Amino acid sequence: ITDKEDELRQGMNTHVTKAAKLVEALWQIPSQLGVPITLDVNSALLMKSDINTKLKVQPGIFREDRNNQNVKNVDCEVKSDQAIALQLVGKMSVDCHVVKSGVALNAMMNTAFPVSGKMSIDLVKKEHKVTFESPEKERELFVMRSKPVV
Repeated sequence: ITDKEDELRQGMNTHVTKAAKLVEALWQIPSQLGVPITLDVNSALLMKSDINTKLKVQPGIFREDRNNQNVKNVDCEVKSDQAIALQLVGKMSVDCHVVKSGVALNAMMNTAFPVSGKMSIDLVKKEHKVTFESPEKERELFVMRSKPVV
């Protein structure tokens, strides 16, 4: 157990990547011309998260020489980087078996945001301090693009 406490003091890294298909739908609507209008919608989502966490508790929680002492200080530091990408493709087409015609819209949304902060709690003086670090340079946090296809 003390190994986990030492690992938390040095910093634990967590990496999560998830991909999901949100929507996959196909509709065919009859028309007056006798050929169906086809509507097709697909959407995919990709999420990535990297988190580094450091936690220091004084006196150590799992130390054998603690002798039931109360916790005096808790220091926590978190650095994280999140990124999300979402793609949505919508198509409307008419298939006459000889000629296929239609329109499509391909929309893409990206966002990436880093979050870093520190928290310090002094249980003896009953004080706490929370600090969030802001990026040092200008960033685009949200980007959306759409492209019509004829």
